[in-house]
Amino acid sequence: MRYKILLLLIILFGGFLRFYDINWDQNQHLHPDERFLTMVGNAMTTPQSLTEYFNPQVSTYNPTNVGYPFFVYGTLPLLINKIIAIIFSNDTYNNFTIQGRFLSGLADLLIIFFIYKTVVLFEKKYAISPIIKYCASFFYAVSVLPIQLSHFFAVDTFLNLFMFASFYFSLNYLLSNKLKYVIISGFFFGLALASKITALSLLPLLIFFLLQISNIRNIKIINVISVRFLFSFMIFIFISYFVVRLTSPYIFKNDNFFDFSIDKTFAANLQSLKSSEGKNTWYPPAIQWISKPPVIFSLTNLAFFGVGIPYFIFIIIGLIYIAVKVRNIVFMTMFIWVLAFFLYQSVQFVKVMRYFIFLYPFFAIFAAIGFYQFVNFLEKYVTKRYSLLSFICFCIILVWPLAFFSIYTKETSRITASKWIYQHLPDKSIILTEYWDDALPLVTGNINNKVFQNFQLPVFDPDTKEKWKKMNDFLSRGDYLILTSNRGWGSILTVPNKYPKMAEFYQNLFRNNLSYEKIAEFNSYPTLRYLRIPLEFPDDSADESFTVFDHPKVMVFRKIQN
Repeated sequence: MRYKILLLLIILFGGFLRFYDINWDQNQHLHPDERFLTMVGNAMTTPQSLTEYFNPQVSTYNPTNVGYPFFVYGTLPLLINKIIAIIFSNDTYNNFTIQGRFLSGLADLLIIFFIYKTVVLFEKKYAISPIIKYCASFFYAVSVLPIQLSHFFAVDTFLNLFMFASFYFSLNYLLSNKLKYVIISGFFFGLALASKITALSLLPLLIFFLLQISNIRNIKIINVISVRFLFSFMIFIFISYFVVRLTSPYIFKNDNFFDFSIDKTFAANLQSLKSSEGKNTWYPPAIQWISKPPVIFSLTNLAFFGVGIPYFIFIIIGLIYIAVKVRNIVFMTMFIWVLAFFLYQSVQFVKVMRYFIFLYPFFAIFAAIGFYQFVNFLEKYVTKRYSLLSFICFCIILVWPLAFFSIYTKETSRITASKWIYQHLPDKSIILTEYWDDALPLVTGNINNKVFQNFQLPVFDPDTKEKWKKMNDFLSRGDYLILTSNRGWGSILTVPNKYPKMAEFYQNLFRNNLSYEKIAEFNSYPTLRYLRIPLEFPDDSADESFTVFDHPKVMVFRKIQN
């Protein structure tokens, strides 16, 4: 009974970290991806019939038909939020986002349960310690990247839930040989594909489980295994395809169930997204990736920001233990798949942290194994105080998650900066901000009814004479320059050869060598000060997407009057 209470406490703690302050931006919609999904969702209207729903050419649940032809996701997370919003009268611009964030957090919270059940399977089959399932649940509950993504209405947490659920049921099939688990695994894999096409990356691991290689004991049953695999795989593919057709029919050309053709617009959108990558790109969000080193950048972001250094150390210990000590094909296959995908994604041009999100449930399991082995080692060779040692380790692990959680205990930096701007800047001031970033001030805290003129600098345009004619014109007219995040300077300063004049501009700006001087800075770094512990963790070096949405650094510069 006490262990069930322990699991409940872990889930409740995980829920607290995910659901606390889901309206962290006070309805300002500061996350561009969820802002886009909200606009698409609000534009959707319920089809008049099932026939209309399944017809990509006319369905009003198809983003293309409601004014948003560029849509690279599956529609399932959007449809889930839309249907629930209609039922509970939440289909408004603000409520749709807040409800979506709640559903995002709920999806991520359910992963804790599936992690627990996964380790239970290992416990029954391989006689591992019963403590590990609680440790794994705890590790995922305090994983920082999932906590952050749970505060956003995007597809990532839905994708993660459906992928890991599919993995769990395919593992059940491997260990029990019951066909029902193939059906359920295929069902969840279909849901994952209906959320985002990158779910295909899980397929090699699922195929291994369907092959049931670990059940082969002698050469005589290989043929039986092969026949069983073909049958199971056909069922898996059929169920997955059926579910995708049901929940995201708009990635297909038409409503003919037997026509597997992909919609040309959807395929073109994916190709367009891919074409914006590479060192020759001028697409603003892609500039940041030009200088990022393969593997090292992703590994650093995982260790320092995604989970925290102590957590990461236990992941490494767990992986080493599996590689050296565990002679088990299932664990080794998990290890190889996680390592292979991590290396593959970390050498791609785009290495954004959220692309690794569906590895985090596995990281939690590896960390739990590493933690258990580490504590056992210390207990055996250093001290017998197991409980005290475990408590100290858990406290150290919690430092980074609790520090990151602090950003949701206070006002986000852009809102604080906006209130300061309304209070301190003169009425009718000319404010310069940057193209491809949220302009300030936000419509909040304007108790004096001040009005400002706002112009956006074309910072991401190529460094041509035409660009700098515009830049110099704006700079000469402006009264204040506000950098609302590191989107511009954080990317451009890393590629000075591509932006020689723009990089020089930022360098001179930060050295006070221009006609603008910094008069205010607002940040919301992860900290433990809210717990009366004087520790703060600047995270400016993190992947841009980790800071720019919910806790960017804002800098305000004033023109120097001659």
